[in-house]
Amino acid sequence: MGKGILMYETTLSPDTKNRLKEIGRADVVVGIPSHRNGRTIPEVMRAIAKGLTHYLLGQRVVLMNADGGSSDNTTRHVAEAPVPPNVSKLVTTYEGVMGKGTAIRSIFEASAELQAKACVIIEARAPGIEPRWLQALIDPVLEGYDMALGYYQRSAYAASLTDNLAYPFARTFFNIHLREPLANEFCVSGELAEDLAGKDVWETDVARFGLNVWVSFQTLLEGRNVVQVDLGYRGDPSGEPGALSDPRIMHTVGTMFRFLTIHEKVWQRNPRAIQVPFYGERTTDRLIETGDCVGALVAAMGYGKRHYKTEWKRILEPNTLRTVLALPDQPPEALEIGPELWATIVSEFAVSYNKGEGDPDKVVESFLPLFYGRAATYVRHTHHLTPMQREAAVEEVVQTFMNIKPLFLDLWNRYQPWMDISERRPR
Repeated sequence: MGKGILMYETTLSPDTKNRLKEIGRADVVVGIPSHRNGRTIPEVMRAIAKGLTHYLLGQRVVLMNADGGSSDNTTRHVAEAPVPPNVSKLVTTYEGVMGKGTAIRSIFEASAELQAKACVIIEARAPGIEPRWLQALIDPVLEGYDMALGYYQRSAYAASLTDNLAYPFARTFFNIHLREPLANEFCVSGELAEDLAGKDVWETDVARFGLNVWVSFQTLLEGRNVVQVDLGYRGDPSGEPGALSDPRIMHTVGTMFRFLTIHEKVWQRNPRAIQVPFYGERTTDRLIETGDCVGALVAAMGYGKRHYKTEWKRILEPNTLRTVLALPDQPPEALEIGPELWATIVSEFAVSYNKGEGDPDKVVESFLPLFYGRAATYVRHTHHLTPMQREAAVEEVVQTFMNIKPLFLDLWNRYQPWMDISERRPR
């Protein structure tokens, strides 16, 4: 395509490319990555159809569904949804590594082929979606911003990964002040979509569920002009709390940890602050109910203690390991992974992921139960608070991460991979 995309295998099938040639050009691409979302995509399509009718009648729009080969009726819901006459549909199965990231890459590629001004991504499961989300995300990009990222009001459980890891990690290592680094919905300029599609990352976790954190970190570290958009309420993630294998979390964590090696020169020199302002109006703060999840999260932590003890021995410093293994499993309210212990765990896992001798995927897998333990603690302490009231607890986590950063630096710089575990001296 002239700017590097064809350095790597395209995700667009020949039939898709022919359809893009038929369409010609577009002002806006509305992309929906999907895989077996037949139960949730009708809600999304209803909201998108209303958004297209109310906000985008003056634009040439392509509605693209990049599907992973669903065996249910996911694609049929898109194909049969009524849309205004200014909208062309493209329902396709992407090619390449199966995953959400690859689906979004195919949408980026299509946007580049169509020379679109803006490319907005809406998930096929977006509980609480409103038609206004389209305009809220697209308008900043049409006005000249490179990217607009969604920000949401979420329950304490739904926000636990952002509040306890993604946001503190972004602040501590890269001085990125972006409140929702894991935005599920976002919009990029056509130029940025083409640039991202050509990056050499599509055989990593970015091709799966690491896409969201990669998009936000990569774009900001490149110095792009980015804003946040308050979209209001978004419901809890799908799946059971405390699932013993959750690729959405593991791929996100692995992608974040990998940034420490890729951008080591950036965080080692204490980078300047990257402020990401809000664009448009803010929604009213309100309490978002949290379901009964603490018991399941604590049970997953207990499973980790039984099944990952050997892995934890390789990763954690002796004092940290003793503290973790001494944590009570029952009753659920007795488990307490406070900010200091949590920041220490994250630091030691991050070092092991990047410098350890073990399989990085195994490191992240064994990290998951510990995250569940921290999430259980966080939910117990904050479930009765509104998102704005929870900010004090989140800031405490951020400050603790920052306080522990010198210890992280020491561990990172003195790590000796050939040293026997028994020789590692406690702090």
